[in-house]
Amino acid sequence: MHRTALGTLAALAPFLLLTACAGSLPTAKVAADRITGNWAGPHGEKFSFAADRTFTASRLDSKNLTEAMCTGEPSEGGWAFYVAEGKNTEISEKTAKSGSWIGLSFHGAAEDCRIDLAVVDGGKALCATDDRDLPCGLDVKFTRQS
Repeated sequence: MHRTALGTLAALAPFLLLTACAGSLPTAKVAADRITGNWAGPHGEKFSFAADRTFTASRLDSKNLTEAMCTGEPSEGGWAFYVAEGKNTEISEKTAKSGSWIGLSFHGAAEDCRIDLAVVDGGKALCATDDRDLPCGLDVKFTRQS
């Protein structure tokens, strides 16, 4: 290889590693009370999770979430942690007291929105994904708001 090509490859290597790992953050198991409250994404996306396992959402029409068929219209639905039901099988269970993956069930006009949320950063963030193998697969990270 030419020195210029090697230099370019060396300069790009850190960026390629970051890109390859962007969706693979480790998940963290948290109690339900750590999920309740208001969360915001980087482009104005918002979720508000209630203790009764309902949620409201708005502005889920950012580029990465529209690919998962989400809309920008205010929406609502139910949330639950995923729990193991058997070998290689998980279901969302409204009575689960803790978990690391959150299943969302949208109602009304947003019912086609197909995302789950992974609890990451030790419970400090929620990542949107449409692929359980990639916790931050849609590259939208929500953080708790005061």
